[in-house]
Amino acid sequence: MRYVGGKGRIAKVVAETIRARTLAETIYEPFLGGGAMTAALAPHFDEVLAGDGHEDIALMWQAVLSGWVPPAVTYERYQELRYATEPSAERGFAGAGGSFGGRWFEGFARGGFNANGEPRNHQAESVRAVLRDRDNMMRGRVHVFHKDYRAWPLDCGEPSAIYCDPPYAASARAKRYAVGFDSAEFWEWAETQSESHDVFVSEYEAPPRWGAVWEGTKRQSLVIGSGTREMRTERLFIFQGKDAR
Repeated sequence: MRYVGGKGRIAKVVAETIRARTLAETIYEPFLGGGAMTAALAPHFDEVLAGDGHEDIALMWQAVLSGWVPPAVTYERYQELRYATEPSAERGFAGAGGSFGGRWFEGFARGGFNANGEPRNHQAESVRAVLRDRDNMMRGRVHVFHKDYRAWPLDCGEPSAIYCDPPYAASARAKRYAVGFDSAEFWEWAETQSESHDVFVSEYEAPPRWGAVWEGTKRQSLVIGSGTREMRTERLFIFQGKDAR
């Protein structure tokens, strides 16, 4: 699905890197977002426990995994959902999948042409992307929850893997869409969890004692055909000294 910070183009290699560095068979993903990483992780682990602090996004993925197919929302429906006060699966899809650049209700996505010259239908593209990720998620056992990352019960008896894709500290967009997110608090939490679990964090940069085990570049916009899209280096970090159990 269109989503700010989405990992669609690098999800496969990141998932393979995680699988190669942990013996855990259960993986937690507290920042589910657009679902690309959940879909990539699902075939590699016995169980994926994914969640998001954004209730609409969590409701959407719960509904999709239960068989719901999101509609390609019209502009009129998009506006209705934009000002709705009740969280819903449809609102979760429209807010990201129906928006320009995947940015939460920042404008109805429209414009542009396909390779054959036909006008693009951005909402229909997002529906197809969601269903592709759903099919990959169903290759494994994926469970979705509405939870803040700090609420996960990670004091379980056996070591697990944890993959985190938090709002990036250096990203102005992330700060707009995750108001109040405390990066310093997150890294403290991640370090604490590293005492018992294999913790992997996607970010541009990390605090001291975290080392990159993978890095790659990707464009920072979902706008197709623009030669001005910024390139940034994404990295996957683990706490220094950690190794696969």
